[in-house]
Amino acid sequence: MNRTVRTDRGRFRAVAAAAPDGARVPVELRVDVDDPFAAYRRARRGPGGVFYETTGGQSGWGYFGVDPVERLTVSDEAVVATASGEGKGSGGDARTASTGDYRRPSPSLTALEGLLDGKMLARGDCDVPYPCGAFGWLSYDAARDLEDFPPPASDGPGAVDDRGLPRLQAALFDRIAAWECPVDADGGSESVTLRVTACPRVPAGLDDPDADRDALDTVFDGGVERAAALIDRIEGGDPSSGPVPDPAAAGATFESDVGREGYADAVRRVKAYVREGDTFQANVSQRLTAPAAVHPLDAYNAVRTVNPAPYSGLVEFGERPSGVDLVSASPELLLEREPTDDPDRGARLVTEPIAGTRPRGETEAADARLETELTGDEKERAEHAMLVDLERNDLGKVSRFGTVEVSEYRRVDRYSEVMHLVSLIEGEARPDVGLADAVAACFPGGTITGAPKPRTMEIIDELEPTRRGPYTGSMFAAGFDGRATLNIVIRTLVRRAAEYHLRVGAGIVHDSDPDAEYEETLAKARALVSAVDEALVGGEMAVDEPAEGVAER
Repeated sequence: MNRTVRTDRGRFRAVAAAAPDGARVPVELRVDVDDPFAAYRRARRGPGGVFYETTGGQSGWGYFGVDPVERLTVSDEAVVATASGEGKGSGGDARTASTGDYRRPSPSLTALEGLLDGKMLARGDCDVPYPCGAFGWLSYDAARDLEDFPPPASDGPGAVDDRGLPRLQAALFDRIAAWECPVDADGGSESVTLRVTACPRVPAGLDDPDADRDALDTVFDGGVERAAALIDRIEGGDPSSGPVPDPAAAGATFESDVGREGYADAVRRVKAYVREGDTFQANVSQRLTAPAAVHPLDAYNAVRTVNPAPYSGLVEFGERPSGVDLVSASPELLLEREPTDDPDRGARLVTEPIAGTRPRGETEAADARLETELTGDEKERAEHAMLVDLERNDLGKVSRFGTVEVSEYRRVDRYSEVMHLVSLIEGEARPDVGLADAVAACFPGGTITGAPKPRTMEIIDELEPTRRGPYTGSMFAAGFDGRATLNIVIRTLVRRAAEYHLRVGAGIVHDSDPDAEYEETLAKARALVSAVDEALVGGEMAVDEPAEGVAER
């Protein structure tokens, strides 16, 4: 592989000398590879890395990081940070980043804010959106700090925490491998240019590019060396997954925590709440569980082939206490925050709600008929309009008055097994709004809760027997310059210990048919089940009540 240093030494000195003390300045090397995911597999040395592909229309980039320099876990009991291999714990006390009636103190968001606090980026000519930063996931259950959830009755139903999962896991990387993704990536290109960035910290007092030339050159050379070391691993590392899962699990079944009748009963209870005026729509899910018959690396590699999605990724944090691995094929953007250099303008905020689903047709003609059915369905149109309005209101809580607009309305996006109605909403953040504030205003997404959001979340808590964990939370990238991209964790396998969990849900309204809604959840599960099948050798997975398109035995 031929590698090139793209950052000019003299330009680096000028940017570093003008940067605030302690800021990080990117140094970029480039190398061509056949496949970024194969490069990630060679670069990693065991778990702890992330691979994140944001190929949606708002981003068009992919990233991977290995060897984090800091790690963060937030649980119900504590906030635990680890830096350079040394652990340091703190209590779960939260501080509020700013005041506003749209948010409450949140240990998870405050801890993430603390991880990024004091980190600065002087990017110079580097146009990689995340040349360094924090990557991780935020649990749906972090919303318990943002809304007043009544505790579940000790002798009744309601959101039992039977897995003890964290509310947040994050890792901070000071070097990243990035690449530009085609919007409609199909894997057809012969090679991909990896842009490997290392972001060394500039020591205090180096503010003259001429007088401090030698010291600044030392910083530059250190960045080049660190980026080159990652390329060395990309060229010569071991791409194997590690320990092979138990082959006996290859014939196992994804089993539902509620089954068809249990889910149908939840649908009927939501419809009763709709009649009583408690909610207009509620997204209720079921959890499918199976032995982890394939390694997350192999599962994600299959996901990229079977069901490529615009906000997908792999998080390998399962080796941490109570940690998990995520294999995500998410189609949905919760929030993107794009900073601006204009002092008179706030950051650009974007959300992209999905509401409305049909299965894919077996032929082009059948697919077209299903699209016409989807776009003409009054129930789907009304539900979509309601949820777009909810997301507009959420974004409006943190945006300058008059800046929130719907840029795209009810477009149709297609995936391997389903098609969706999608809209795009934009706003300009108020000057006092930081990342934690923006996330708190929008989290969790209205499309995977319902409307009105607080009361509907209480209903979900009552009807779903176990806590959601990562499902309908967010997988995120957060930069040192205030930039952030957060998906909604749907179509995602969660590996904890030796099990995979896959949650799938549907939006329930007044005229929902219980059987049809159950079948919709299975349709959403098929792509992930197919990916596990693809990754298996000599085995086949199923769900407990197979439907057409889901592997049967």
